[in-house]
Amino acid sequence: MTTQPGPGPRPLSVVADVDTGIDDALALTWLAARHRAGRLRLTVTASAGNTTAALAARNSREVLRVCGLGDLPVTCGAAAPREVPLVTTPETHGPEGLGHWIPAVGADAPTVADAPDSPDEAVRAWRDAAPDHIIVAGPATTLAHAVDHAPDVLRSARVTLMTGAFLYPGNTTPTAEWNAWVDPHALAHVVEHWPEGAPLPTVCPLNVTERVLLRPERLDRITAAVRAGGPGSGAGRPGEGPLVADFLDAVLRFYFEFHDAVGVGYAAQIHDLAAAQVALGAVGYSTREATVAVGTADDPLRGTTVADDPGSAGHWGRPATARILTDLDPEAVFDVYARDLRAAYAGGPDAAPDTP
Repeated sequence: MTTQPGPGPRPLSVVADVDTGIDDALALTWLAARHRAGRLRLTVTASAGNTTAALAARNSREVLRVCGLGDLPVTCGAAAPREVPLVTTPETHGPEGLGHWIPAVGADAPTVADAPDSPDEAVRAWRDAAPDHIIVAGPATTLAHAVDHAPDVLRSARVTLMTGAFLYPGNTTPTAEWNAWVDPHALAHVVEHWPEGAPLPTVCPLNVTERVLLRPERLDRITAAVRAGGPGSGAGRPGEGPLVADFLDAVLRFYFEFHDAVGVGYAAQIHDLAAAQVALGAVGYSTREATVAVGTADDPLRGTTVADDPGSAGHWGRPATARILTDLDPEAVFDVYARDLRAAYAGGPDAAPDTP
């Protein structure tokens, strides 16, 4: 069920470019809740990263179906990074990208052949959406293509990426974050060739997003509220709330198990949801302008991100190329998430539309 925005201010047009993945799925469930409430108009594109592009598109359609938005299209974009072979992470997100959840969209897992390399199609979807915000929750492959082929779209939108680690341990190599490492050439192209006149992109690095740590007890409170939706609740159709809750339980149980196995503890770092909320100003946050460089050589520093102070204050003497997220309230991320899902599925209070 897609809720059409009612009268009043035009809702935000939001593009989510995802490689869905568990934390992408959390971001999509939140964006879907706001779409249902008429607070934004969501467009989804998928590219390769956590999974193949075909699986990322299939998984994104599945998340939207679970959220009652099965009629929203998903455009499959780039099937591979710009210059390096694709590497995926089944150990982190499960063999098909959604942990212990088995998608109902398609009986068989799509193959690479099901998703021809189509960054043009993804960028066309961005252009058609006339976005106010573009959230890149995977590698920067599609964004780099837009830099070259649709700079006008970037001049009229605010772009937020979940990527990078600055003077902070990486989660893929000692210095590199996953999204930056998967397609370092794309991220380097973005920061080196950002269109003149476009607002600087906001980069949400591991330094901050690893602090957004979801624990089982918090998840239990969220899913209990979502399960309460149903007939007479004023939100959703019968069964939608429990379906969303079951989905969250299944995908996050796998994520808890993965994080526990790598020494984080039985909890989950929810990077992409944090980036999406920063993008839409749903939580308070702070940033600093910086000149960003990305390691692209096939060596141990591949995907390493480095930030310098812009202009004469820095070592390089170059202009700023990004705004880097430096702080937010991790608990506020889950407060906002719980509130918006409760409103969408359990009859919580309505909220005013987000506006450009």
